[in-house]
Amino acid sequence: MPDNTVSNNTASDDQSLLFPLIHVTRELTHVISEEITLLKTNRPKDVEKLLPHKNQLMASYHKEMTELSVRGGLPAMGNGSAIRDLKHVSREFQSVLTRHTRLVKTLKQISENMIQAISEEVVRNHNQVNRYGADGVRSTNKSPTSITLNQTV
Repeated sequence: MPDNTVSNNTASDDQSLLFPLIHVTRELTHVISEEITLLKTNRPKDVEKLLPHKNQLMASYHKEMTELSVRGGLPAMGNGSAIRDLKHVSREFQSVLTRHTRLVKTLKQISENMIQAISEEVVRNHNQVNRYGADGVRSTNKSPTSITLNQTV
């Protein structure tokens, strides 16, 4: 009987090692959800405020996942409530990551299309400036347009 008690204590100790990973995953899910909300409400500058905390959480998540892997992964942890909680939190995390990826790709595509349209318009206007008029003189653009693109990534 003492052997069962020792193995049960080891299993519960292994389960308690998952709590930091569960907590970090929940926090990271929350931060990425906030980021999605900010991007959807056209407030990308506010996303910058989340980056330090998000980077810290990502580092913690990576550390916890590495430690879990070193300990033998989920199969070595048994099948207690902490495992079920981790699986549930991980599914939510993956769902939020998928939504975030779709949103970022969509915003990227919109930005690229907008820049392409602007550049085509600039080229179109620029080509009109260099044309010759009916009198054989180069026509000039009476109202020149300037354009500035910020290429911050």
